Amino acid sequence: MTAPRPPVPIYIPALLILASATSILATDLYTPSLPHLQAVFQTDASRVQLTMTLNLVAYALAQLFFGPLSDRIGRRPVLLAGMIGFGFASLGCAAATSIDALILARVFQGMTGCAEAVVGYAVIRELYDDAGAVKVLAAYGMAIAIAPAIGPVIGGHMHVWFGWRSNFILLAGLIALAVLLIWRYLPETLGKPDRGALRPRRLLRGYGILLSDGPFMTYTLIMSLQLGGLFAVLTAFPFLFIENMGVPTEAYGYYYATIVLAFFFGSLLVNRAAGRIASDPLLALGLIVSILGEIAFTALLILDLAGPVSISATQCAFAFGLGLIFATAPVRAFDVCRAGHGYAAAMLGALPMAGGGLGTFCIALFHNGSAWPSAIILTISTVFAGLLYLVVRPWRIKVGAASP
Repeated sequence: MTAPRPPVPIYIPALLILASATSILATDLYTPSLPHLQAVFQTDASRVQLTMTLNLVAYALAQLFFGPLSDRIGRRPVLLAGMIGFGFASLGCAAATSIDALILARVFQGMTGCAEAVVGYAVIRELYDDAGAVKVLAAYGMAIAIAPAIGPVIGGHMHVWFGWRSNFILLAGLIALAVLLIWRYLPETLGKPDRGALRPRRLLRGYGILLSDGPFMTYTLIMSLQLGGLFAVLTAFPFLFIENMGVPTEAYGYYYATIVLAFFFGSLLVNRAAGRIASDPLLALGLIVSILGEIAFTALLILDLAGPVSISATQCAFAFGLGLIFATAPVRAFDVCRAGHGYAAAMLGALPMAGGGLGTFCIALFHNGSAWPSAIILTISTVFAGLLYLVVRPWRIKVGAASP
Protein backbone atom coordinates (compact mmCIF):
# COMPACT_ATOMS: atom_id res chain seq x y z
CA MET A 1 0.00 0.00 0.00
CA THR A 2 1.38 3.40 -1.00
CA ALA A 3 2.15 5.76 1.90
CA PRO A 4 0.11 8.98 1.90
CA ARG A 5 1.92 11.97 0.51
CA PRO A 6 2.78 14.80 2.90
CA PRO A 7 0.50 17.86 2.84
CA VAL A 8 1.48 20.54 0.35
CA PRO A 9 1.54 24.18 1.53
CA ILE A 10 -1.27 26.19 -0.05
CA TYR A 11 1.14 28.79 -1.35
CA ILE A 12 2.74 26.29 -3.77
CA PRO A 13 -0.29 25.97 -6.10
CA ALA A 14 -0.94 29.69 -5.52
CA LEU A 15 2.52 30.55 -6.89
CA LEU A 16 2.04 28.26 -9.88
CA ILE A 17 -1.33 29.87 -10.54
CA LEU A 18 0.23 33.34 -10.39
CA ALA A 19 2.93 32.40 -12.89
CA SER A 20 0.59 30.64 -15.30
CA ALA A 21 -2.14 33.28 -15.06
CA THR A 22 0.35 35.97 -16.05
CA SER A 23 1.49 33.91 -19.03
CA ILE A 24 -2.07 33.08 -20.11
CA LEU A 25 -3.11 36.71 -19.75
CA ALA A 26 -0.76 37.41 -22.67
CA THR A 27 -2.99 35.42 -25.02
CA ASP A 28 -6.03 37.68 -24.78
CA LEU A 29 -5.19 40.88 -22.89
CA TYR A 30 -4.61 42.69 -26.19
CA THR A 31 -7.37 41.02 -28.24
CA PRO A 32 -9.67 44.09 -28.13
CA SER A 33 -6.82 45.92 -29.88
CA LEU A 34 -6.58 43.40 -32.74
CA PRO A 35 -9.02 45.10 -35.14
CA HIS A 36 -7.29 48.45 -34.53
CA LEU A 37 -3.79 47.13 -35.22
CA GLN A 38 -4.70 46.94 -38.90
CA ALA A 39 -4.67 50.74 -39.06
CA VAL A 40 -1.72 51.13 -36.67
CA PHE A 41 0.57 49.02 -38.86
CA GLN A 42 -1.24 49.55 -42.17
CA THR A 43 -1.86 45.83 -42.69
CA ASP A 44 -4.77 43.40 -42.98
CA ALA A 45 -6.64 41.22 -40.50
CA SER A 46 -4.89 38.00 -41.50
CA ARG A 47 -1.45 39.43 -40.77
CA VAL A 48 -2.58 40.82 -37.43
CA GLN A 49 -4.00 37.40 -36.55
CA LEU A 50 -0.53 35.93 -37.11
CA THR A 51 0.49 37.59 -33.85
CA MET A 52 -1.81 35.03 -32.22
CA THR A 53 -1.02 32.03 -34.44
CA LEU A 54 2.78 32.18 -34.33
CA ASN A 55 2.77 32.97 -30.61
CA LEU A 56 0.87 29.73 -29.99
CA VAL A 57 3.09 27.69 -32.33
CA ALA A 58 6.20 28.94 -30.51
CA TYR A 59 4.50 28.26 -27.18
CA ALA A 60 3.81 24.70 -28.27
CA LEU A 61 7.17 23.77 -29.77
CA ALA A 62 9.32 25.24 -26.99
CA GLN A 63 7.62 23.02 -24.43
CA LEU A 64 9.08 19.95 -26.11
CA PHE A 65 12.47 21.27 -25.00
CA PHE A 66 11.52 22.79 -21.65
CA GLY A 67 9.97 19.56 -20.37
CA PRO A 68 13.14 17.43 -20.68
CA LEU A 69 15.24 20.45 -19.61
CA SER A 70 13.28 20.58 -16.36
CA ASP A 71 14.00 16.85 -15.93
CA ARG A 72 17.70 17.61 -16.37
CA ILE A 73 18.27 20.75 -14.28
CA GLY A 74 15.11 21.02 -12.18
CA ARG A 75 11.68 22.64 -12.30
CA ARG A 76 12.59 25.86 -10.49
CA PRO A 77 15.44 27.20 -12.72
CA VAL A 78 13.49 26.47 -15.91
CA LEU A 79 10.46 28.30 -14.56
CA LEU A 80 12.46 31.34 -13.46
CA ALA A 81 14.41 31.59 -16.72
CA GLY A 82 11.24 31.33 -18.78
CA MET A 83 9.49 34.02 -16.77
CA ILE A 84 12.41 36.46 -17.06
CA GLY A 85 12.50 35.91 -20.83
CA PHE A 86 8.75 36.45 -20.97
CA GLY A 87 9.18 39.83 -19.26
CA PHE A 88 11.72 41.03 -21.83
CA ALA A 89 9.55 39.71 -24.69
CA SER A 90 6.57 41.68 -23.35
CA LEU A 91 8.65 44.86 -23.38
CA GLY A 92 9.66 44.00 -26.95
CA CYS A 93 6.00 43.78 -27.93
CA ALA A 94 5.33 47.18 -26.39
CA ALA A 95 8.25 48.69 -28.32
CA ALA A 96 7.29 47.19 -31.74
CA THR A 97 7.14 49.73 -34.57
CA SER A 98 5.98 47.35 -37.32
CA ILE A 99 3.74 44.31 -37.60
CA ASP A 100 6.81 42.15 -38.33
CA ALA A 101 8.50 43.35 -35.14
CA LEU A 102 5.35 42.62 -33.14
CA ILE A 103 5.09 39.13 -34.64
CA LEU A 104 8.74 38.43 -33.78
CA ALA A 105 8.32 39.66 -30.20
CA ARG A 106 5.16 37.58 -29.81
CA VAL A 107 7.05 34.49 -31.00
CA PHE A 108 9.69 35.08 -28.31
CA GLN A 109 6.93 35.70 -25.79
CA GLY A 110 5.39 32.33 -26.65
CA MET A 111 8.73 30.51 -26.49
CA THR A 112 9.47 31.78 -22.98
CA GLY A 113 5.94 31.93 -21.57
CA CYS A 114 5.40 28.21 -22.07
CA ALA A 115 7.80 27.33 -19.23
CA GLU A 116 5.08 28.11 -16.69
CA ALA A 117 2.69 25.58 -18.22
CA VAL A 118 5.06 22.65 -18.60
CA VAL A 119 6.63 23.09 -15.16
CA GLY A 120 3.27 23.66 -13.47
CA TYR A 121 1.81 20.38 -14.73
CA ALA A 122 4.89 18.43 -13.65
CA VAL A 123 5.06 20.00 -10.17
CA ILE A 124 1.38 19.38 -9.45
CA ARG A 125 1.51 15.75 -10.56
CA GLU A 126 4.67 15.14 -8.54
CA LEU A 127 3.24 16.63 -5.34
CA TYR A 128 -0.30 15.20 -5.31
CA ASP A 129 -2.02 11.84 -5.59
CA ASP A 130 -4.75 11.27 -8.20
CA ALA A 131 -7.68 12.79 -6.29
CA GLY A 132 -5.52 15.62 -5.00
CA ALA A 133 -4.18 16.40 -8.46
CA VAL A 134 -7.71 16.53 -9.90
CA LYS A 135 -8.78 18.96 -7.16
CA VAL A 136 -5.72 21.15 -7.60
CA LEU A 137 -6.01 21.16 -11.39
CA ALA A 138 -9.68 22.10 -11.08
CA ALA A 139 -8.81 24.95 -8.70
CA TYR A 140 -5.92 25.79 -11.02
CA GLY A 141 -8.35 25.92 -13.94
CA MET A 142 -10.79 28.12 -12.02
CA ALA A 143 -8.10 30.60 -11.03
CA ILE A 144 -6.50 30.59 -14.46
CA ALA A 145 -9.93 31.18 -16.00
CA ILE A 146 -10.09 34.50 -14.18
CA ALA A 147 -7.08 35.78 -16.15
CA PRO A 148 -8.55 35.37 -19.65
CA ALA A 149 -11.97 36.40 -18.30
CA ILE A 150 -10.75 39.79 -17.09
CA GLY A 151 -8.02 40.10 -19.72
CA PRO A 152 -10.12 41.53 -22.56
CA VAL A 153 -12.04 43.71 -20.08
CA ILE A 154 -8.81 45.26 -18.80
CA GLY A 155 -7.25 45.27 -22.26
CA GLY A 156 -10.20 47.04 -23.86
CA HIS A 157 -10.17 49.83 -21.29
CA MET A 158 -6.39 50.17 -21.40
CA HIS A 159 -6.53 50.40 -25.19
CA VAL A 160 -9.02 53.26 -24.95
CA TRP A 161 -7.25 55.04 -22.08
CA PHE A 162 -3.55 54.45 -22.73
CA GLY A 163 -3.17 52.76 -26.14
CA TRP A 164 -2.48 49.18 -27.18
CA ARG A 165 1.17 49.20 -26.00
CA SER A 166 0.11 49.63 -22.38
CA ASN A 167 -1.20 46.05 -22.30
CA PHE A 168 2.28 44.62 -22.84
CA ILE A 169 3.82 47.00 -20.30
CA LEU A 170 1.29 45.69 -17.77
CA LEU A 171 2.35 42.11 -18.55
CA ALA A 172 6.01 43.00 -17.96
CA GLY A 173 5.14 44.47 -14.56
CA LEU A 174 3.08 41.46 -13.51
CA ILE A 175 5.75 38.95 -14.50
CA ALA A 176 8.40 40.92 -12.60
CA LEU A 177 6.31 40.52 -9.44
CA ALA A 178 5.79 36.81 -10.16
CA VAL A 179 9.53 36.27 -10.66
CA LEU A 180 10.33 37.78 -7.26
CA LEU A 181 7.77 35.61 -5.45
CA ILE A 182 8.67 32.40 -7.28
CA TRP A 183 12.37 32.96 -6.62
CA ARG A 184 11.69 33.51 -2.93
CA TYR A 185 9.12 30.83 -2.14
CA LEU A 186 8.93 27.99 -4.71
CA PRO A 187 11.06 24.98 -3.74
CA GLU A 188 12.51 22.43 -6.14
CA THR A 189 10.19 19.43 -6.55
CA LEU A 190 12.29 17.25 -8.84
CA GLY A 191 13.67 14.40 -6.75
CA LYS A 192 16.70 13.34 -8.78
CA PRO A 193 17.88 15.14 -11.95
CA ASP A 194 17.98 12.99 -15.05
CA ARG A 195 21.41 13.70 -16.52
CA GLY A 196 20.57 12.06 -19.82
CA ALA A 197 17.24 13.80 -20.33
CA LEU A 198 18.52 16.06 -23.14
CA ARG A 199 20.32 13.41 -25.17
CA PRO A 200 18.84 13.38 -28.68
CA ARG A 201 18.28 9.63 -28.65
CA ARG A 202 16.47 9.87 -25.31
CA LEU A 203 14.34 12.74 -26.55
CA LEU A 204 13.32 10.89 -29.68
CA ARG A 205 12.62 7.72 -27.70
CA GLY A 206 10.61 9.51 -25.00
CA TYR A 207 8.42 11.41 -27.43
CA GLY A 208 8.19 8.39 -29.72
CA ILE A 209 6.77 6.34 -26.84
CA LEU A 210 4.15 8.99 -26.16
CA LEU A 211 3.20 9.42 -29.82
CA SER A 212 2.58 5.68 -30.08
CA ASP A 213 0.65 5.57 -26.79
CA GLY A 214 -3.00 5.46 -27.88
CA PRO A 215 -4.69 6.29 -24.56
CA PHE A 216 -2.24 9.10 -23.72
CA MET A 217 -2.55 10.61 -27.19
CA THR A 218 -6.35 10.38 -27.03
CA TYR A 219 -6.52 12.54 -23.91
CA THR A 220 -3.92 14.92 -25.32
CA LEU A 221 -5.59 15.25 -28.73
CA ILE A 222 -8.96 15.88 -27.10
CA MET A 223 -7.38 18.83 -25.31
CA SER A 224 -5.74 19.92 -28.58
CA LEU A 225 -8.97 19.87 -30.54
CA GLN A 226 -10.90 21.71 -27.85
CA LEU A 227 -8.19 24.33 -27.38
CA GLY A 228 -8.11 24.82 -31.15
CA GLY A 229 -11.78 25.72 -30.96
CA LEU A 230 -11.23 28.06 -28.02
CA PHE A 231 -8.44 29.98 -29.74
CA ALA A 232 -10.49 30.18 -32.92
CA VAL A 233 -13.07 32.03 -30.82
CA LEU A 234 -10.38 34.16 -29.20
CA THR A 235 -9.01 35.24 -32.58
CA ALA A 236 -12.23 35.64 -34.57
CA PHE A 237 -14.66 37.16 -32.08
CA PRO A 238 -12.96 40.58 -31.64
CA PHE A 239 -13.39 41.18 -35.37
CA LEU A 240 -16.89 39.70 -35.41
CA PHE A 241 -18.18 41.58 -32.37
CA ILE A 242 -16.33 44.91 -32.73
CA GLU A 243 -16.20 45.36 -36.52
CA ASN A 244 -19.34 43.54 -37.69
CA MET A 245 -21.74 43.79 -34.75
CA GLY A 246 -20.78 47.23 -33.50
CA VAL A 247 -19.74 46.24 -29.96
CA PRO A 248 -17.55 49.01 -28.45
CA THR A 249 -13.90 48.05 -27.95
CA GLU A 250 -14.07 48.60 -24.20
CA ALA A 251 -17.27 46.50 -23.94
CA TYR A 252 -16.09 43.44 -25.89
CA GLY A 253 -14.29 42.00 -22.89
CA TYR A 254 -17.52 41.62 -20.94
CA TYR A 255 -18.95 39.25 -23.56
CA TYR A 256 -15.79 37.18 -23.55
CA ALA A 257 -15.68 37.23 -19.75
CA THR A 258 -19.01 35.37 -19.59
CA ILE A 259 -17.54 32.62 -21.76
CA VAL A 260 -14.46 32.22 -19.59
CA LEU A 261 -16.50 32.31 -16.40
CA ALA A 262 -18.46 29.34 -17.77
CA PHE A 263 -15.11 27.54 -17.97
CA PHE A 264 -14.59 28.54 -14.32
CA PHE A 265 -17.87 26.89 -13.29
CA GLY A 266 -17.00 23.73 -15.22
CA SER A 267 -13.74 23.52 -13.28
CA LEU A 268 -15.64 24.24 -10.06
CA LEU A 269 -17.93 21.27 -10.71
CA VAL A 270 -14.92 18.97 -11.09
CA ASN A 271 -13.36 20.37 -7.94
CA ARG A 272 -16.51 19.55 -5.97
CA ALA A 273 -16.97 16.10 -7.55
CA ALA A 274 -13.33 14.94 -7.29
CA GLY A 275 -13.04 11.83 -5.16
CA ARG A 276 -16.72 10.96 -5.58
CA ILE A 277 -16.99 10.75 -9.37
CA ALA A 278 -14.21 9.29 -11.53
CA SER A 279 -12.38 11.53 -13.98
CA ASP A 280 -13.58 9.86 -17.19
CA PRO A 281 -17.35 10.32 -16.62
CA LEU A 282 -16.72 14.01 -15.93
CA LEU A 283 -14.62 14.27 -19.09
CA ALA A 284 -17.35 12.57 -21.13
CA LEU A 285 -19.92 15.02 -19.77
CA GLY A 286 -17.65 17.87 -20.81
CA LEU A 287 -17.44 16.54 -24.35
CA ILE A 288 -21.23 16.22 -24.61
CA VAL A 289 -21.88 19.74 -23.33
CA SER A 290 -19.26 21.31 -25.60
CA ILE A 291 -20.65 19.51 -28.66
CA LEU A 292 -24.19 20.67 -27.85
CA GLY A 293 -22.94 24.24 -27.48
CA GLU A 294 -21.39 24.25 -30.94
CA ILE A 295 -24.43 22.64 -32.55
CA ALA A 296 -26.50 25.44 -31.01
CA PHE A 297 -24.03 28.02 -32.39
CA THR A 298 -24.43 26.63 -35.92
CA ALA A 299 -28.22 26.56 -35.51
CA LEU A 300 -28.19 30.26 -34.62
CA LEU A 301 -26.49 31.07 -37.90
CA ILE A 302 -28.83 28.86 -39.93
CA LEU A 303 -31.89 30.51 -38.32
CA ASP A 304 -30.37 34.01 -38.65
CA LEU A 305 -30.64 34.57 -34.89
CA ALA A 306 -26.96 35.27 -34.21
CA GLY A 307 -26.09 38.31 -32.11
CA PRO A 308 -23.49 39.10 -29.43
CA VAL A 309 -25.69 37.79 -26.60
CA SER A 310 -26.96 34.63 -28.31
CA ILE A 311 -23.51 33.70 -29.64
CA SER A 312 -21.96 34.23 -26.20
CA ALA A 313 -24.62 31.97 -24.67
CA THR A 314 -23.71 29.06 -26.96
CA GLN A 315 -20.03 29.57 -26.25
CA CYS A 316 -20.73 29.46 -22.53
CA ALA A 317 -21.92 25.87 -23.01
CA PHE A 318 -18.77 25.07 -24.97
CA ALA A 319 -16.57 26.66 -22.30
CA PHE A 320 -18.37 24.90 -19.43
CA GLY A 321 -17.60 21.58 -21.09
CA LEU A 322 -14.03 22.74 -21.61
CA GLY A 323 -13.69 23.34 -17.87
CA LEU A 324 -14.65 19.72 -17.21
CA ILE A 325 -12.24 18.44 -19.84
CA PHE A 326 -9.18 20.44 -18.85
CA ALA A 327 -9.50 19.51 -15.18
CA THR A 328 -9.65 15.78 -15.91
CA ALA A 329 -7.84 14.99 -19.18
CA PRO A 330 -4.33 16.00 -17.98
CA VAL A 331 -4.60 13.81 -14.87
CA ARG A 332 -5.77 10.80 -16.87
CA ALA A 333 -3.05 11.42 -19.47
CA PHE A 334 -0.40 11.31 -16.75
CA ASP A 335 -1.99 8.17 -15.32
CA VAL A 336 -1.78 6.21 -18.56
CA CYS A 337 1.45 7.59 -20.06
CA ARG A 338 4.40 5.25 -20.61
CA ALA A 339 7.15 7.90 -20.45
CA GLY A 340 8.56 10.25 -17.80
CA HIS A 341 6.52 13.09 -16.36
CA GLY A 342 8.77 15.71 -17.96
CA TYR A 343 8.05 14.32 -21.42
CA ALA A 344 4.36 13.93 -20.64
CA ALA A 345 4.08 17.47 -19.27
CA ALA A 346 5.83 18.84 -22.35
CA MET A 347 3.56 16.93 -24.72
CA LEU A 348 0.46 17.91 -22.72
CA GLY A 349 1.48 21.52 -23.10
CA ALA A 350 2.79 21.39 -26.64
CA LEU A 351 0.06 19.58 -28.56
CA PRO A 352 -2.91 21.51 -27.10
CA MET A 353 -1.18 24.82 -27.82
CA ALA A 354 -0.34 23.57 -31.31
CA GLY A 355 -4.05 22.85 -31.64
CA GLY A 356 -4.72 26.42 -30.54
CA GLY A 357 -2.28 27.67 -33.17
CA LEU A 358 -4.02 25.58 -35.83
CA GLY A 359 -7.36 27.04 -34.78
CA THR A 360 -6.11 30.61 -35.16
CA PHE A 361 -4.46 29.73 -38.49
CA CYS A 362 -7.73 28.36 -39.83
CA ILE A 363 -9.51 31.53 -38.76
CA ALA A 364 -6.88 33.67 -40.49
CA LEU A 365 -7.10 31.49 -43.60
CA PHE A 366 -10.90 31.53 -43.89
CA HIS A 367 -11.61 34.93 -42.34
CA ASN A 368 -14.48 36.64 -44.17
CA GLY A 369 -15.93 38.79 -41.41
CA SER A 370 -18.84 36.44 -40.68
CA ALA A 371 -19.36 33.92 -37.87
CA TRP A 372 -19.45 30.92 -40.21
CA PRO A 373 -15.70 30.08 -40.17
CA SER A 374 -15.79 30.00 -36.36
CA ALA A 375 -18.93 27.85 -36.27
CA ILE A 376 -17.54 25.32 -38.76
CA ILE A 377 -14.15 25.04 -37.06
CA LEU A 378 -15.69 24.71 -33.60
CA THR A 379 -18.24 22.11 -34.63
CA ILE A 380 -15.66 19.97 -36.41
CA SER A 381 -13.19 20.12 -33.52
CA THR A 382 -15.72 19.25 -30.79
CA VAL A 383 -17.43 16.45 -32.71
CA PHE A 384 -14.13 14.89 -33.73
CA ALA A 385 -12.91 15.01 -30.11
CA GLY A 386 -16.01 13.14 -29.01
CA LEU A 387 -15.65 10.52 -31.74
CA LEU A 388 -11.98 10.01 -30.90
CA TYR A 389 -12.88 9.34 -27.26
CA LEU A 390 -15.55 6.81 -28.22
CA VAL A 391 -13.35 4.96 -30.72
CA VAL A 392 -10.21 4.60 -28.57
CA ARG A 393 -12.01 4.20 -25.21
CA PRO A 394 -9.02 5.23 -23.06
CA TRP A 395 -11.04 4.90 -19.85
CA ARG A 396 -10.29 1.18 -19.93
CA ILE A 397 -6.69 1.90 -18.85
CA LYS A 398 -6.36 1.98 -15.07
CA VAL A 399 -4.04 4.21 -13.01
CA GLY A 400 -0.48 2.97 -13.23
CA ALA A 401 -1.29 0.22 -15.74
CA ALA A 402 0.71 1.88 -18.46
CA SER A 403 3.73 2.87 -16.42
CA PRO A 404 7.06 2.06 -18.04
